[in-house]
Amino acid sequence: MDFNTVWTITINVLLVIIGFNALVIVHEFGHFAVARLCGVRCEKFYIWFDFWGLKFFKFKWGNTEYGLGLFPLGGYVKMLGQEDDPGKIREEIERAKAQEQGSEPPQQDSAISAASRSSSLFAPDSYLSKSVPQRLAIIVAGVAMNFIFAVICAAGAFMIGVKETAPVIGSTVAGSPAWQAGLQTGDRVLELDGSPARTYRDIQMKMIGGNRSVTLTVKRNEEEKEIAVSPRKREGELAPMIGILSCPSLELLKLKTGPVDPQQERFYDAESLKKLKANFRAENLSPVFVTKIKGTPVGTFAEYQDVLLKNLDEPQGEYDDPVTVSFSDGTEAVLPLVPMRQIPVFFRMGPIAAVMPGSDAEKKGIEPGDTLLAVDGIGAVLKEDGSSGPDRIDPLRLPQTILRRVNYQLMHNLPLSLFVDIRKKDGSRQHLEIELTPDRSLPGFSGTSMRDTVGSTALGLTWEVEPVIDGHLPPPKYKAEDAPANITLPETGDKVTGIEFLNCEPFFNKMSFCEKTETGFFLHGIGEKIGIPYIFTFLLQEVKPKEGKTLAVRLNLESADGKTKVLDLPVHYAAEYPNRWYRPDRGLLLQTQKTVVTAKNIGDALWLGTERMISDSFVIYRSLQALTTGTVSAKAMSGPVGIVWLLYYITSQGMSEYLLLLCLIGANLAVINILPIPPLDGGHVIFLLYEGLFRRAPNEWVQVILSYIGLFLILLLMVWTLSLDLACIPRW
Repeated sequence: MDFNTVWTITINVLLVIIGFNALVIVHEFGHFAVARLCGVRCEKFYIWFDFWGLKFFKFKWGNTEYGLGLFPLGGYVKMLGQEDDPGKIREEIERAKAQEQGSEPPQQDSAISAASRSSSLFAPDSYLSKSVPQRLAIIVAGVAMNFIFAVICAAGAFMIGVKETAPVIGSTVAGSPAWQAGLQTGDRVLELDGSPARTYRDIQMKMIGGNRSVTLTVKRNEEEKEIAVSPRKREGELAPMIGILSCPSLELLKLKTGPVDPQQERFYDAESLKKLKANFRAENLSPVFVTKIKGTPVGTFAEYQDVLLKNLDEPQGEYDDPVTVSFSDGTEAVLPLVPMRQIPVFFRMGPIAAVMPGSDAEKKGIEPGDTLLAVDGIGAVLKEDGSSGPDRIDPLRLPQTILRRVNYQLMHNLPLSLFVDIRKKDGSRQHLEIELTPDRSLPGFSGTSMRDTVGSTALGLTWEVEPVIDGHLPPPKYKAEDAPANITLPETGDKVTGIEFLNCEPFFNKMSFCEKTETGFFLHGIGEKIGIPYIFTFLLQEVKPKEGKTLAVRLNLESADGKTKVLDLPVHYAAEYPNRWYRPDRGLLLQTQKTVVTAKNIGDALWLGTERMISDSFVIYRSLQALTTGTVSAKAMSGPVGIVWLLYYITSQGMSEYLLLLCLIGANLAVINILPIPPLDGGHVIFLLYEGLFRRAPNEWVQVILSYIGLFLILLLMVWTLSLDLACIPRW
């Protein structure tokens, strides 16, 4: 590890420590400052906790002891007469009484003084001797300082300039609410329910809480459209989603390894790979953009994608059909076709899960629950070369094959349609001609959810994939490296009950459907907690083989007669088979499309900072509301470890991102602290409001009991979130 790396890590760690403790200091300083203004004796002001008297250092200034405790869990201000520990509330009240000096007459704070406990019972500089408004001010001051701190942090970020993801749709997940609503690649979201959408984050924040319709005003081809979409939470998911992904830009992603996925470098020729990596020397900090593909100028990702789709796999082209790309620095490189990883079987087509509203498929009466039996000319009745083929459909590869058909028909001015055979829910069959929609979405699996279905926007359908073997792929052109010469293939109809990835790096932390093994990881709950599409169109493509090892897949199978067996299958690349299947991104990594929001002046920065603080405050409010209603799973929560790790990650992204995260955490801590739960600040506020309303203090035993209940809930929450952070409890 070189000096620069060590220095960067050290600075990031220091910023995390400073940021985390700044959140604590400003909160406690709020209590401290207002308490001193009200004449309350503050006996201790500690950063971190000094349990059992353990501390790094302490010093006394005036009548206050300042110190740094040994336990980095927050901080506190100790005022005479004020106590958060339920076990010491009565003891602290008695101590405040014992220190009463009798040097001042009872104060007539307000009309409630005579009815409430007399201030003469307590020392004049104790918290309990002050009026209800004064004590409310002391308690609320901590939360107020968190809000002020959040505004200042956000304002500072906007003065620097905040680079955020642009509010542009990159792609939609087949079958998702966004897909059904008709959102498309390249749509720029202008407004959300009439409010401006400056960033992609605005879209995400609007969806928190979910299950209500949101109207998006989008710009598509210079035309504005209003599209209503409702977030949806499916079984097994942590939160509601609309099923969109952010849009890449044409800027190459800056990585030490270069802008090509390291696992796909093997398909690149040496000269192109050298040119691409040369742009990413450490001293070359200027961005590099894609400007042309096969000589066609491109200015947006949608245009770039359109050209890639047309050259996805020309029907009569060679397997290594190249695409030449020009870059803004004057260099050119060849992007090869990058095949998908595949095992030599395919799975059974499941029932149709969703039908796109307004599509010809819907007009022809196709419904969820029907089943696709055959798609004319696309891996079913006919092979791609026109010869007879097996009466089977590979449901995972079908979306790309349909897209190739669409491109072919467009290139040759043929009618955009195809024939499908459907088995209806009642068992009857239909032979239908379906008009296709020109599709500009990349045919791949997003990996956003482990239960996403597979689908085709062109066809207007999505379908389930059952964990049942439905056939074998034709013999490959050549064997996978080090693959066994003779392998035993599963039988048609065998059900997959477990899948183990062999000779690979573990992909997951602890999950309810995953177990680490000596050679990789094992998946169970197939078809229930994790679907076949996620496993083979996303996970199999991303998993990293161990160095010097050959990736393989072990299937746990159950036959129709109930017998079980285990078979190991080699992993091939799809180009090795006659029926081709390729990664549409060709292994090239692009930066997410960004937009920069910069304040014009200090006033504008404070305005933007206040907006951001209010937005962040409502995030936690809506999240808590969603948690209580079950809209968001409790497993979506993060604890102190998760917050620290997030702080470290964001710190490495830049100062403005760091300040915005402090704003988010500060606002969230303020909202949580003001919840009406003893011993949080909100619990003290409730006790004080009771005292102000009924002109008497709450019964001490009631305070103690409620404080114990509140403390138990807080500790339970801490244990829960820490267990999630440390993967003691699986999130899925």
